Amino acid sequence: MDNRSRVLIVDDMSINRLVLSSLLATHGVMSDQAENGSECISLCEKKEYDLILLDHRMPDLDGVDTLVRLKEIFKEKGREVPIVCHTTEEGKQNINLYKAAGFADVLIKPIEPRELFDVIMTYLPDKAGLADIDAGPDAPAAALTPDDLTPSEEDTRLEIEKLPLWLKIVPHIDLVAGIANCGSADDYMDALYIFYSSIGEKSDEIRIFVQAEDWTMYALRVHSLKSIARLVGAKKLSDMAAALEKAARENDIATVRRDTHVFLNTYREFSTLLAPFEEDEAKKAMKKLAGEQNSKASEPVESTDHSHCVLLIQSGQVIVKKGIENNLSAAGFTVITIPDEPDQIIAHRSEADIIVYYPGLSDNSHIGINMNLLGEICQDDSKILCLTGEMTDIQTAMLTNGAYRVTKSYPRPVDIEMFVKDMEYFAELEADYHRRKTIFVVDDDSSYLPIIDHWLSDRYNVSCFSSAEDALDGLNTVTPDLMLLDYEMPEINGCELMKSIRTNFPDEKIPIIFLTGKNDKELVFRVLEFKPDGYLLKSSQKETILDVIHRFFAESMFRLSLLPKPEPPEEP
Repeated sequence: MDNRSRVLIVDDMSINRLVLSSLLATHGVMSDQAENGSECISLCEKKEYDLILLDHRMPDLDGVDTLVRLKEIFKEKGREVPIVCHTTEEGKQNINLYKAAGFADVLIKPIEPRELFDVIMTYLPDKAGLADIDAGPDAPAAALTPDDLTPSEEDTRLEIEKLPLWLKIVPHIDLVAGIANCGSADDYMDALYIFYSSIGEKSDEIRIFVQAEDWTMYALRVHSLKSIARLVGAKKLSDMAAALEKAARENDIATVRRDTHVFLNTYREFSTLLAPFEEDEAKKAMKKLAGEQNSKASEPVESTDHSHCVLLIQSGQVIVKKGIENNLSAAGFTVITIPDEPDQIIAHRSEADIIVYYPGLSDNSHIGINMNLLGEICQDDSKILCLTGEMTDIQTAMLTNGAYRVTKSYPRPVDIEMFVKDMEYFAELEADYHRRKTIFVVDDDSSYLPIIDHWLSDRYNVSCFSSAEDALDGLNTVTPDLMLLDYEMPEINGCELMKSIRTNFPDEKIPIIFLTGKNDKELVFRVLEFKPDGYLLKSSQKETILDVIHRFFAESMFRLSLLPKPEPPEEP
């Protein structure tokens, strides 16, 4: 099961919800959203949360009224869930009143990343793995990390032991931070080699931009260097780059001219410090050649397709078994029938992508246990959950915590024809979800592109583009399932590219997540005006980026399952 903390964000302004969810995502924190008090109460009745971020001023139920009802719900559940009020600047004078009303804490909008980090550290239960961050816009994205997401201290130590001896004595590089950011020794070595091999080219570019007094391109290049330096653990170099980027953007040219020489000398020192890479790369090439000559590369093992498998869970021998099972089998489905016992559900969870639960003769507590388990399984494994049976039993099931994952219910008497058609549609959704997706990454940073390409390529088909123009050309050939856009690029920035995509390819509805090195409030709000599908920092750790992309595809599939099947386009 996924034991990470989950936060509920409640705000009637969608832009505020997106800002908070994006900031939480950069810390590896999962979140749900509600746009009013009633929706918040409904979610809290069905699901378990570890923290509520609740807006004070909302139509209908305001924050205080919602708070009172939430306290009653949590009391009935025997839980204490911290509820943090987030309100406008004018609410500062009422902080004591908010706390007296029962709020655990108060955040003032616009919420600073540092303040949100402090709230996470204070109130979330699994905060032990969360490293501190800088309060400024260039802070690295720390992750609120469970053991199964980010390496523990012991895992990190074991990964560091895999590094070559020469690297362990190189100064000015934090190996612990580099391993944590990249996820493994192999991925870290790949990222560090890319950093090393681009030193000559990037340092020459920065020098030329100073000579040409092209401060816009200068700021872009030191910005990209700042991100990759922090990624590999070269914090001092990253901090120097951040200071020079700030000076260039503020037109403090005197500081840029004065400090760039020292900055470039520090950068070029890594060419000497990391020179043993050349010998390591030569050895690696020889081993690869020998391996290719002596053995045939093994073919990847394709995963089993369970999209046309249905797990039918029922209590006792009820008549619905024959009707549903026979009709599904006739439609080409494999039906696996099991009793509604938790151990049986767990044992067979991996055998089907669609689960149909018939509560039948079970008592309310047993239904509640099964529904909670099924809700977690369907969320963790991206399965579709449906209910069938008597209306009273379905209503009982829909009052449990697992009800939030139910796609559709089929009370008796079941319309078998509609039921089978729905199952076929759900099977299509599941098959498409498990299809290997195509992702476009657009970033002018030639050092970062190979890293993100390497991180994603095990799971996705990745195409990288170093300019907006190249990406637009690529869209004329292939429609990706997702685009990751950098914001700061020369000529056409990320927002302008996003606007162009939505203008020139309106029918494709291509999802877009910004993956950028900047996190200041002005930029975030400027980006969110275009309503992207997400916002991630480049300094996010590998597993955080992979997890956010995975959850994006999973939740997109679940949202589609809640909608009617679209009608096929009419033939011309």
